[in-house]
Amino acid sequence: MKQSFYLAAAAMVLLASCTAPFKKVGEGIEYKIISDGKGSVVKPGQFFEIQFDQTYKGNNKDTVLLNSRDYANQLVSLDSTAIPPVYYKIFSQIRKGDSVIVKQITDSIMKRGNTPPFMKKGAYIIAHYKIVNIFDTKTAADSAYKAQMQIARAKDSLKGLEQLKKDDKAITDFLSKNKIQAVKAPQGTYVQIINPGEGDLPDSSKVLKVMYTGRLMDGGKVFDSNTDPAFNHTKAYPVHIASGGVIKGWLDGLSLLKKGAKAVLYIPSSLAYGAQGSGEDIKPNSNLVFDVEIADVITTAQAQAESDASRKEMEAERKRMMDSAQQAQKNQPAPKGQK
Repeated sequence: MKQSFYLAAAAMVLLASCTAPFKKVGEGIEYKIISDGKGSVVKPGQFFEIQFDQTYKGNNKDTVLLNSRDYANQLVSLDSTAIPPVYYKIFSQIRKGDSVIVKQITDSIMKRGNTPPFMKKGAYIIAHYKIVNIFDTKTAADSAYKAQMQIARAKDSLKGLEQLKKDDKAITDFLSKNKIQAVKAPQGTYVQIINPGEGDLPDSSKVLKVMYTGRLMDGGKVFDSNTDPAFNHTKAYPVHIASGGVIKGWLDGLSLLKKGAKAVLYIPSSLAYGAQGSGEDIKPNSNLVFDVEIADVITTAQAQAESDASRKEMEAERKRMMDSAQQAQKNQPAPKGQK
């Protein structure tokens, strides 16, 4: 009987918190805290761990913008110099286990400019925060942060494997539909070898000088090239096998190519720019196609010498331009009335 009473009382407290009105706090922001009132309120200098999600609500359309469950919880210090004043006021009231709902009208956000195209006036950004834990020291918070990073890496790895399966099917379907013969490189890039080239396959001591054109597999739009002067860079691109510096799909596919080889690389998005995409053209989870030619294969020492020579040439050109500008300034006639 006593247990039933406590459960009923707890339910009444929760219901009262949920139906309580939002409080205005400035900058078009309103909030409410759902709490059982137990435990100590967080103190300045302490750290708190939160789960959160953020949703755009407008025109009968809800769009999830962020969700920490997709990657990891966030660790935050209750520091008035690090948290915007409005949010400091909200989060300085929290306890472990509390839930916080924050909503902000888009009008106040749009006044600042640089808002995404989907955002319209009169809509809301609504965020839900769950206070998972509160830590007294930075050491404890750092330990929790490391644990969250391990979780994030595990989630990224699983997502990468799932995406790679989707990418692999999309690429193999594309190759089959277009009757393209290609071999699969160790990590998952498909390589259509047009000309096998000569000599040995490159090892970690080699640098490949690559001519390329990159395009989207879906639609075929060209987004970069050093064979097309329209992209304003026509020198062969050096790829260091040991140090990388390029997307994984390049290293994966180029590992099968010899000097003089010509090939087409079909690169899964997870070995390219992944869920982030790149620039305006390469959207998230875009599979890419690169027409490549191995113009030369050189040693790392030769590549360093070429890089040094190129740098000296650029410095000399810069000096010539500065000297020319200074000489032109000296040769200008003095304004009337000045000697």
